[in-house]
Amino acid sequence: MIRDLIYPDDAQKVYDAFVKGLEYDAAFAILSNTIKTLPPLGEQPDFSTGIRFGGREADIAVRKDAPGLFSRFALISMITRIEEFNRLLLLQRYVLEELKTTGKKMISSKMWSIRKKITKDIRQNAVDQIITKLLIMQPSTELIKQVSWLTGLNKVRNCLVHSRGIVQIEDVKERGVPIENVKDTDVLKTKWIRAKASVGGKEIESFPYQNQTSNEVQLNISFEEYERSWKIGETIHITPLECQGIAQSLALLGLRVLSEFKIEMNQILGINRLA
Repeated sequence: MIRDLIYPDDAQKVYDAFVKGLEYDAAFAILSNTIKTLPPLGEQPDFSTGIRFGGREADIAVRKDAPGLFSRFALISMITRIEEFNRLLLLQRYVLEELKTTGKKMISSKMWSIRKKITKDIRQNAVDQIITKLLIMQPSTELIKQVSWLTGLNKVRNCLVHSRGIVQIEDVKERGVPIENVKDTDVLKTKWIRAKASVGGKEIESFPYQNQTSNEVQLNISFEEYERSWKIGETIHITPLECQGIAQSLALLGLRVLSEFKIEMNQILGINRLA
């Protein structure tokens, strides 16, 4: 049911595949900028589908909304990818814990029990809790901070999936708080990091950028924590540019998870080396 696990190489492969997926989703979001410039149905032949449901009006609307639509799908996919990342690392943790005794072999019945345990654990815990309760038993302060990005982004994902991005009472409710205690002033909040490019201390807000002075000035790239919030009834709109920051944030979170995962597994397995 599972080939021989090679640690830590297989853990690194899980992270590498996760980052490749994030790169794909970020590129997908940017593709929308091209889609919206395409001529609508009727202005050029389109024989890709013989029979279509809807016509020119819907076609124009899709092209107009493409950046938001593509970004919405990209964010949903990115959260799904980190769920898969968590699941695969959790599988490795449980297998390694089972096989930590030298010479012990994995039998099929035990492997099946591990898979069922993972399914149960994932169902009973939110995506952020899987990291800080199951994958990493002693999360660092920095990991807990970065997991807070995922907590908010997962709420955004759920709202986009279940409510077409229109914020509901459930979306602003904090975990463990009764629905009766939610106030109409509560908001859905999330954070991620974004890159800022600046020249001479002034942020570059549009690209391509052309220096208006004859002096050579160094281009600086910095990162800052960026926060967005929405009230009940507001519609969530995510842009292709924001998807780039979200992908970067999740990649950094995954790297932190991988690092602390290896530290804990090395301790469990008695491996005396740096993660």
